[in-house]
Amino acid sequence: MNRFFLAMPVILFDYKALQNDFAHLSQGRWVPPQNLHLTLQFFGEKYEKILLIQMLSDLNLQADPSELIGLELFKHNTILYAKTKNPSVQVLHTQIQEAFSIQDEQEFIPHVTLMRIKKTPHRALLEKRVELYDDRVIGTLQAKIQLIQSRLTPEGSKYTLIKEFN
Repeated sequence: MNRFFLAMPVILFDYKALQNDFAHLSQGRWVPPQNLHLTLQFFGEKYEKILLIQMLSDLNLQADPSELIGLELFKHNTILYAKTKNPSVQVLHTQIQEAFSIQDEQEFIPHVTLMRIKKTPHRALLEKRVELYDDRVIGTLQAKIQLIQSRLTPEGSKYTLIKEFN
């Protein structure tokens, strides 16, 4: 099964230290460093690769680089993520949705998924640890816009860069 999404790559300054900081507070699956990204738009299997490339090439896809500052938890599915307050990401997301006539099922929150938490023995301690990162710069969001193909395998998602847009 081939699925496509548009993303911006990220660089975390010390991902290993971040993982160690949460190791005793939660159990789950950390996103491999090579797979870290901010998803601008998930297309799934709706579009063929050639059509996606063609439609995206017609757009003026630009976003500013920015810092990733702080961590947060999605309560509904217990995901630990890094935040960005880069307004150009929201503008870009809206531009893509309009071009493809897509509507969000839920509010778009620009984020970088770090960990899918399966078990949290001490939820209150986990939340306090997340708060310690409120104003901490943990990485950067690059200004690259990439079309990625995702294949689901028993070992997890395998990503292939299809095209980079400037």
